[in-house]
Amino acid sequence: MKVGQSIQHKKPDQDDSLVPLINIVFLMLIFFMVAGHISQSDPIKVQPPLSASETKQVEEPLVIIVSEDGQVAIDQAITDDEALLPTINKRFEATEDKDTFHILVKVDGNLPVERLQDVLTIIKQSGIKRVSLATQKQAELT
Repeated sequence: MKVGQSIQHKKPDQDDSLVPLINIVFLMLIFFMVAGHISQSDPIKVQPPLSASETKQVEEPLVIIVSEDGQVAIDQAITDDEALLPTINKRFEATEDKDTFHILVKVDGNLPVERLQDVLTIIKQSGIKRVSLATQKQAELT
């Protein structure tokens, strides 16, 4: 044994400082997975027209989406005008509470009015009286 030999101190391990960081990242990942709301996106991207009304829907409607170029989507599938009426009738017959059944039409704000009238005429042929037009508040744009 040598007297006067200096004792070398071990350097702190560099990996020890990464463990708390990894823990925080995993906790954030779990938080966002639990707290996040994942909803099904529309098959057609639309920008609804502006509205000053603040009325909100409470029931789950049948959603019909009409894009700027006139494409129609119902039940997450793009369809044509001929298949629209049979699909609406089939969904109406399949519902349990026929009194609360209604249709929500989401259209692009740049859609020509004539095309919207065509879609609304098809909906009118089904005999369903409760039809709503989706809009966005003006304050949401800013």
